[in-house]
Parts: sequence; C-alpha cells; structure tokens
Amino acid sequence: MTGSPAETRVVPVAPTEIRIAGANPIVRTLHRDPRGFLLETLRADDQAVDGKRFRMSYSSLTLPGEYRDRDRWHVHRVQTDRFVVILGEMMLALWDGRPSSPSRGRLEVVRMAGGPFRGSVEPGDAVTYLVPIPPGVHHCIGNLSTEPFLLQNFPTELYDAHDEGRVPFVDVPIGSIGRPFSWDLVARPV
Repeated sequence: MTGSPAETRVVPVAPTEIRIAGANPIVRTLHRDPRGFLLETLRADDQAVDGKRFRMSYSSLTLPGEYRDRDRWHVHRVQTDRFVVILGEMMLALWDGRPSSPSRGRLEVVRMAGGPFRGSVEPGDAVTYLVPIPPGVHHCIGNLSTEPFLLQNFPTELYDAHDEGRVPFVDVPIGSIGRPFSWDLVARPV
C-alpha cells in the first residue's frame, strides 16, 4: 500500500507473497503446447484437500470490469474455498477477520492468472496457483483486465446459504489503508 489514506493504492501481490495465515498457495503447472494447455487443478495429495474434504466444484466466468460482490465481502464460518484461475487474470482481495489469527486485520490483493483467454499458447510449462481461503477470511474477486477470467472453486462443503456471509465493505474499516476496502483503491495492472 502506498500514499496517505486519501490517496492510498493497494498494490496487488503474486500468490507467493500471500501472508494471510492458512491461505498458503499451492503451485499448479500449466502444461502448454501448440494445441493449448492442460492444468491439474485439485489433487487428492494436495495439502489443501484437508483429508477427504471435497464436496463439490464449480466454475465461474467473470467479464472485464465486473466483480463478484462489488461492494461487499464474502465470508464463510465453516467452508474453505479453494480458488484456481483456469483462463485469464483475476484479482482476489483477502482480509483476515479472524480474532485469533496471527495475520488478523491484514489486507492483501492477489493477482491470479491462468492460461491466455485467446490467442496462441507458447509451448512449455508455466506456473499458476491454487489458493485456499480459510473460514473467517473475507474475500471478493474482480476483473480489472480486458479479457474474461474463468475461476474454478473446490469448496470443502456443499452450498449452504447459512454459511454464506456477505459483509458490506463500509462495515469493515481496515487499519492499514485508513478506511474500508473498495475496488477503486486497487492499482491497475500494467
């Protein structure tokens, strides 16, 4: 983050720079060749599988300039989300609201990228990440790029409306930026 509270910019970080407890990124390899690419998204031997806690998966396509929960945080009491971007580039905002977490109050915006949405694919392997989001970590996603992105999620629980928390940004003051989060604070990718 840079500047005074009035001009603060939140600079996106790479998944390897996430410092929120429990949101430990797992390396995924995009195997690329002239036909396209292959990506192993979730494996039984991943630490993020958390034993045998796999209940469902879903895919979500987000168009350029759009957000999932534009003005509010998404937070679970029980479920861990496990995000991997298949195509395009996504911004993932995380805020740790857990009272006993060593990273309590920490805000991070993470740039996550998958394969190219269109155009040719350069042969060779590339690295991407699966990011687990523990219960109590507020999160939201946005598309600040010029192409759609495709997100795959492997939540640890079946959908339960009672576990789906939504908290308006304005209700969560964030000390490091001197105000609540908003997407206009995020420095745009170059």
